Amino acid sequence: MNRKQAEKYKKLLMAKRAELLSRLQEARASEKDGPSEDAPDLGDRAISTTSRDLNYRLTTGERDILKRIDSALGRIEAQTFGECLNCGRKVQTGRLDAVPWAHYCIDCQELQDLGQL
Repeated sequence: MNRKQAEKYKKLLMAKRAELLSRLQEARASEKDGPSEDAPDLGDRAISTTSRDLNYRLTTGERDILKRIDSALGRIEAQTFGECLNCGRKVQTGRLDAVPWAHYCIDCQELQDLGQL
């Protein structure tokens, strides 16, 4: 991958990283602003618990993407970005355009999804 392409993906990754960090901060702030566990109304407590559960699930997935983004940024610095971490072949450009933090080429990702990798 040439320098221009690497810079393009680095910008995409940095923008997505900033977006996710902002969303995580918003989720944490909303947890503090919601009804407390000692709210007198059972319905308010149920809504609060459900909301926290949803925020936790969303932020867990977002944290995973952040780790993948940081890994991809490290591969850009190491000049190995765009190489499949399993087979070493180039990850398809269309795949990187859609998911710039992808670790695997499409074939290896399919193996991963089937639990064969």
